[in-house]
Amino acid sequence: MKLFKKATLFLLLIGGGMVKGQAPKNDVYDNSKPVVLLQPLDMQRVKQIAAMLPEKPSGFGETYKNRKEWDRLFKTGKYAKLLKTADSSLKEPFPAWSDSDYLAYWTKGTSVPGKNMLQKRLLWLTQYVFAECLTDQGKYTKAAENAILELCRQKSWVNPTHDYDKVNFEGKKYLVELSAVSYAHHIAQALYLLDDKIDPKVKAEAIKALQLRVFDPVLNSVATGNKDNFFLTNTNNFNAVCLSGTVGAAETVIDDKTERAKFIAIAERYHKNGIHGFLPDGYCTEGLGYYNYGFGHFVLLRETVYKSTNGQIDLFADPKVKLIAEFLPKTVIIHDVFPSIGDCRPYTQPSAFILYYVNRNLGIDISSFKKSTFEGRTTDLAESILAVFPETISSAEVTVNTKGTELRSYFDQAGVLTVRPGKNSDLDMGVAIKGGNNNEHHNHNDIGSFSIVIGDEVLMGDPGIIPYTSKTFGPERYTYKTIASYGHPVPLVAGKEQIPGAMAKANVISTSFSDDQDKLVMDIASAYQVKELKKLVREFTYNRKPGGFLTVKDNFIFDSNQTYETALITRGNWKQINPRQIEITGKKDKLLVTIESKNDFEIKSEELSEGGKPYTRLAIRLINSVKAGTISMIFKPVR
Repeated sequence: MKLFKKATLFLLLIGGGMVKGQAPKNDVYDNSKPVVLLQPLDMQRVKQIAAMLPEKPSGFGETYKNRKEWDRLFKTGKYAKLLKTADSSLKEPFPAWSDSDYLAYWTKGTSVPGKNMLQKRLLWLTQYVFAECLTDQGKYTKAAENAILELCRQKSWVNPTHDYDKVNFEGKKYLVELSAVSYAHHIAQALYLLDDKIDPKVKAEAIKALQLRVFDPVLNSVATGNKDNFFLTNTNNFNAVCLSGTVGAAETVIDDKTERAKFIAIAERYHKNGIHGFLPDGYCTEGLGYYNYGFGHFVLLRETVYKSTNGQIDLFADPKVKLIAEFLPKTVIIHDVFPSIGDCRPYTQPSAFILYYVNRNLGIDISSFKKSTFEGRTTDLAESILAVFPETISSAEVTVNTKGTELRSYFDQAGVLTVRPGKNSDLDMGVAIKGGNNNEHHNHNDIGSFSIVIGDEVLMGDPGIIPYTSKTFGPERYTYKTIASYGHPVPLVAGKEQIPGAMAKANVISTSFSDDQDKLVMDIASAYQVKELKKLVREFTYNRKPGGFLTVKDNFIFDSNQTYETALITRGNWKQINPRQIEITGKKDKLLVTIESKNDFEIKSEELSEGGKPYTRLAIRLINSVKAGTISMIFKPVR
């Protein structure tokens, strides 16, 4: 899992008007190292926190006893599908545990069967809890109790990918990671929501399992400094997700105030590592999908701690958190389309709950996003429950700053620029440009990459994530072309791809921004381990005037003749309409690409998939080796 501790950069919002001569931020911000290390609990601080806590534990939402609220939800009719599914499952046996599915990670190199099994078993508990709270007829109580016992008695709660040496499966040790904390929080919420419907013996066995599999291992890591539960000092999404699930479960079921206070103290200290994983301006190098996952759980953690301490400990107090919350409105390209940078699925949408929560508590402007309703969502027992009981959610008296990001958002330490046409332009094209370095969380070797959106379609750009295998987070990661630079719209220099690591970085040479045109120039030579390479500069020019365009120009110099090619990545249909032009067609829109170079070139296509959605790599390859040259690609929407 070493990949998870990688580095990147910083964000600056710029509106209209001319900006020139900005000092580029080219130092790599190291977000891989924790800012706080493991140390025994400060029992004096634990005592202070215990005095803040309520006498009894509680979870998210309202228990089944609040018939006014649960009847309100039932009457919406949005849970009819869930109730039908729950009724049907009552006639079936609980999904069986399968050793072969769990062990497929070791026997077949894929964690998918094991993960699917873990999630399916947990989903049955979720549907029974929702169904019983909605109907209050006792019809689903026994099924919920049986589900709790099934989960508590299964061999492992841990994702096979994280079950190093099968220690959980074999009962040798309990590790706390993403799947384990999800189990813990779900079971704790089930006990809270169903309250006295749950048999005391079932409740006792469940709490014993939580203590054994999650609470004790975390407390032991903090007390002894063992590295078993590395999420405490991890700086990516692991930190927030695991803290949220662990602390959320503890505050929901542990009766003893001092014991509960220990977990609040753990959150108060170790959440700082997760916040450090974001760049100083709030940029998330993991991509939108993991932002939703990681920061979404940080929101839940903040709510747990804030609610438990009656607002006396607020994890939103750090000013950096507001910058992190602004990541969503600053990264959208146009028409609610976001870039699929890193391990992110194309067309991933921002979490509606994050938007709702940060608007309510930090005053983040969400007016440009579609309004969402939360009733009917039953994916989990934490966020899906909390979201439908708005009166129980914290809020602050904040002023919403409506100053927008209409023309551009520039994350200047990351070298990530998003350019948009603006409402006064008839150009329906937006672009995300990626600099950064090749040592980021969920890193792809993608320095100099870019994505083009026309209308609401990505017609050219980063292909995004491919399915994870046993190789994804190990030394063979970059054998996948989609993760390596080969599967990105970046050069192939002297036949070599980009190298991973912090030394491979985009050095921003200059920027120039105006209402009509934006320009970003970056030196990307350090990404290539080619001793003959003396210069490689990529220049992006985005023009939003009538007839606007994007130009991407490469200027390169070698000390001897070498091969050179650049590439386009698309999932659209394409055709070469003449020796120097390509037309890419999506569902509704078209993109014309004009290639200019003094050197002769050829265009070669290659279909790639690697288990994900197929895409085409179009190589624009110089026919002869050269000592120096330029290639320009001009992109224009076809009307």
